[in-house]
Amino acid sequence: MLNKINRLKKRKEFNFIYKKGSVAHSLNFTIHYVRALKQQPQIGISVSKQVGNSVVRSRVKRIISEACRLNIEKFAIKNYVITAKPSIVNLKSNEVGTEILRVLKKNNLLKESENV
Repeated sequence: MLNKINRLKKRKEFNFIYKKGSVAHSLNFTIHYVRALKQQPQIGISVSKQVGNSVVRSRVKRIISEACRLNIEKFAIKNYVITAKPSIVNLKSNEVGTEILRVLKKNNLLKESENV
């Protein structure tokens, strides 16, 4: 689970990122991001009912959260909302982490030391 300082929880924060942020796409999720005001990246996770029932949605949230927690030091200092697509159900946890890093690298959202 992500640390409290790295989590976005409020609907107002999510809506701000959706409205003002930029978007990075993947086959299995979409990442909305915007410049952060705090000194560490903050991440929110959104999984709709299209992905599956509550058990499946909770599992997907846990997998994404753990993948982000393990790689949080590589994230650029921004606020992110990761929205899962239905195809993410078929992925294993290490594949989710790899795909998140690949999308971040493709969109220059890794810290400068990680881009080299």
